[in-house]
Amino acid sequence: MKPIERVKAALHFSVPDRIPIIDFSSLTSVFFKSDVYPLIALPSKHWQPGWNEGEEGLFPHITVDLVRGYKWREPEWVKDPKYRNWQTRKREEIDEWGCIWTNLGDNSSMGHPSRPSLPDWPKLDEYMDRYFPNPDDKSRFSLNVLGGNTFGRRKYRIAIPSFGPVVIASNMRGFNNFLIDHKKNPEKIKYLLEQITEVLIKMTKTLIKMGGKPHGFWLTDDLGTQTGPFFAPELFRDIYKSSYGELIASMHDLKLDFHHHCCGKINKLIPVLIDFGIDAIELDSPRMTGYPDLRPFRGKIMFWCCVNIQSIYIRGTPEECKREVWHMMRNLAMPNGGFGAYFYPTPWHIQVPKGNIAGFKQGIKKYGDYSKIPPQFWKTPITDEWKVDGLDIVPSIPQILP
Repeated sequence: MKPIERVKAALHFSVPDRIPIIDFSSLTSVFFKSDVYPLIALPSKHWQPGWNEGEEGLFPHITVDLVRGYKWREPEWVKDPKYRNWQTRKREEIDEWGCIWTNLGDNSSMGHPSRPSLPDWPKLDEYMDRYFPNPDDKSRFSLNVLGGNTFGRRKYRIAIPSFGPVVIASNMRGFNNFLIDHKKNPEKIKYLLEQITEVLIKMTKTLIKMGGKPHGFWLTDDLGTQTGPFFAPELFRDIYKSSYGELIASMHDLKLDFHHHCCGKINKLIPVLIDFGIDAIELDSPRMTGYPDLRPFRGKIMFWCCVNIQSIYIRGTPEECKREVWHMMRNLAMPNGGFGAYFYPTPWHIQVPKGNIAGFKQGIKKYGDYSKIPPQFWKTPITDEWKVDGLDIVPSIPQILP
């Protein structure tokens, strides 16, 4: 199958030849190994932070490690000796939504939100006028339209305009304030989420008008902690119907599949997300939610999964990473599709051993080819014994029933 056909077959349960792969860990992987090509919104060439009042000491926050072409015109304050070699020093940054981040300066991560940029609701309209990105700005997509139509022309192309409404709004308000808003200021938080959603929709339409030709839309939005979701399902449905529901419906109107990256143990929210219309969910740590709690949704949505990044991928052996693919297939895939392999895009951030990445690839090759999976594989007993003394283990592969 061609990559486009393979991804769509997995998404729509129409028997792919093998499980599709998302690998954005390097340009080589994007161009030659991944079945999916990312149409990522790059920083606008018109975005020049640090020049506005109150932005002294704030450097540009760019979350895409592969960005190399962005040019920042340094303000005069950067010449202060205290900012010498700022690229390698701990610093505060501001992103295109006006959110404030702390960067440690050592390339260990993309940083983390540091303080609320919208602590006061009365300033919301002023904030949106000042900081919300212009969704009609073509400069952020021009390079990827060219790349998608060249290197990605045979691949499944996916629009990635920005983080999702939860990430953006919580960064603006501060996480604690954001959670409290769901009870104390529900109409205000709904309005903010709706405004963010509108920008994401318009950005995607701009990409399409420019000839980007995406097949899907990718939402990056975390909804839970290690042990459960941020919100009760009823509250989530009430607050997010007008943002999530609208975003998903709009993507479907544009004939795009909807893929959702989400961290956290979010099985209680998955029925609501399915009702909203998601087509696929991506889990960096599927063991966090747990295979037993994910299995009820097999055949209803597609799963993109990495070998669990909190345990097996970083501390396991290559053989365990290889074997884990068998368990992901048996627990989350269907005989006619519904599963894809996702390689964590910045393995250097979490210090994944190269041998474990190779083990993941070997597992895909051995267990992800549908033509080599015997029918009795799907009847093999599934274990629910996944942990010993709190540590994730990879069970041995049971003998396939005759």
